[in-house]
Amino acid sequence: MPLQHLPKWVQAGAFMLALNAGMVNVMGLLTVLHQSISHMTGNVSNIAMALIKADYAHVLYLALVLFCYVLGSFYSGVILGNSHFQFGHRYGIPLTLVGLFLLFCWIFVPYFPAYSLLWASAAMGVQNAMVSHYKGTIIRTTHLSGVLTDLGLAFGYLARGLHVDHRRIILHLLILLGFLVGGIIAAVLYPLLGLDSFLVPVALSMLLSLGYWAVYYFYFHYRSDV
Repeated sequence: MPLQHLPKWVQAGAFMLALNAGMVNVMGLLTVLHQSISHMTGNVSNIAMALIKADYAHVLYLALVLFCYVLGSFYSGVILGNSHFQFGHRYGIPLTLVGLFLLFCWIFVPYFPAYSLLWASAAMGVQNAMVSHYKGTIIRTTHLSGVLTDLGLAFGYLARGLHVDHRRIILHLLILLGFLVGGIIAAVLYPLLGLDSFLVPVALSMLLSLGYWAVYYFYFHYRSDV
């Protein structure tokens, strides 16, 4: 299904969510265990290696990281009912959960550096499951494998002279740029703020939630008055 229209607020939302995930993932990588928490592919590979080494404590920890990510996605599924973006769904609730989970991570990370990251993993699970599809386009904001694959396919189609919906390319490029910029911001902030850097994605998540609720209530109040 072609993207008949790609609203600016959808582009901005995808960019900001990817920026948020880029910050969180770099902060996870910069903490004690250098743990990736916005995507799970590498963690499954690490489980395989830890099993061969009989490092069962690490296997258990990584399994908990995966479990919390899935649990976060579970919360989004329960709250929203489906992953197709539709204005009117209460996305402010999962966005608030993302902010709260990251806040809990910040609270506990000085005392339990490894296990506090489970909160961040759950936050990324919530975020990634919030919106998986828009007008037939798959949207993932916490990892880039699918984004890069779709970009490569699109450019391959263009090289063959085939039609490609440029709006899809724009959306994927924005997600890629957002994730990169978020990582850069985190890498700059972490030496300055240390573990307090986690408060930046906390604030961003809460601002996104408040922004969505404001637009949501204004839109439906306006419609009801028409």
